[in-house]
Amino acid sequence: MMSFNDAVLLVESGIYNKDLNPKFWYNKKFDQGVRQKLLNIVNDFTAENTFIIDDIQLTGSLANYNYNKYSDLDVHILLDFSNINDDTDLVKQALDGKRFVWNLRHNIIIRDHEVELYYQDTNEPHIASGLYSILKDEWLVEPTYDPPSVDMNDGKKKANSIIDDIHRLKDEVQQNKSSKHAKVLYKFGKRVKSKLGKMRTEGLNRDGEFSIENLAFKQLRNDGSIGLLIDLITKSYEQIYNESTVEEEIDDSSFSNFFDTTNKKGPRQQKGFTGGGRLHQNMLPDMHKTDPELNSKVEILRERPGKLVLSQADVNYCKDKYKVDVDANLTRDEPKQLGTSGIVLYYDPKLNAFVIEKS
Repeated sequence: MMSFNDAVLLVESGIYNKDLNPKFWYNKKFDQGVRQKLLNIVNDFTAENTFIIDDIQLTGSLANYNYNKYSDLDVHILLDFSNINDDTDLVKQALDGKRFVWNLRHNIIIRDHEVELYYQDTNEPHIASGLYSILKDEWLVEPTYDPPSVDMNDGKKKANSIIDDIHRLKDEVQQNKSSKHAKVLYKFGKRVKSKLGKMRTEGLNRDGEFSIENLAFKQLRNDGSIGLLIDLITKSYEQIYNESTVEEEIDDSSFSNFFDTTNKKGPRQQKGFTGGGRLHQNMLPDMHKTDPELNSKVEILRERPGKLVLSQADVNYCKDKYKVDVDANLTRDEPKQLGTSGIVLYYDPKLNAFVIEKS
């Protein structure tokens, strides 16, 4: 009774394998040559950092029985974010930026499987049915061979409903000429993306990897729907500020059709947007590039207090826009003022990055 692409072929695996991947495991012992390579990669990845690493862990399908030829070597680097800065959300933002730049510059493949590096807060609970410490060379959670029995009708309905919303959003974004309407579309896209994350988390917490919610999420990722959604969020954000869009009132009758669920016809074929089938696309979304006339991070702090980490493109924008000299000698006590915005720019040594802040 499996179906739904055979339970997204048992959580995107193609089959539920009887043994751990023999490219990496022998009698549940991890290959020492691969282990040393991963330790070297992590060492290079973290070479410029001074924080203490608590553990280096392998998780995901290659630490379990549900792997396939597309599975990544998911390597998590655990450290206590609060030891870097009390604002752990800011730390995560900075570390995610570092990881993104690393992935742009490197494409490391070991025994036909891509290596993916992640920073993880030691205090963050991690749910996994297979978890191996590369650093300590031991299982933290040893997987068990237990093929599940799954009725996928609910999962397929859940995935199809979200696919339909994404394609309706695509139609609206492609036809949109209004910056006001673009704001509505952007908020809707962000809401769908947030819903997906919450849906998956709740499913994992309740029923683990084979929860209906997690299987639906993986189906959406594999068929490119999540990549398409990210493209649409980016495109609608651009429409808010592009001069080609106009400040006009929203056509309520048109947009009401967007939310009308009475005429849904199920998922359609994707056209137009690239939307890679994975969450970690090795392309920088346009919404994160520096606009020659507007910087999103500066604009955010115009509206509310806070602190944001800058990319090199953001730093260049601030230098050009506000005619300020920027170097690592800038401190929070002696920052650079960004005009009359009330925003200051300085170098945060704990984050190893330039930041802007507004009190």
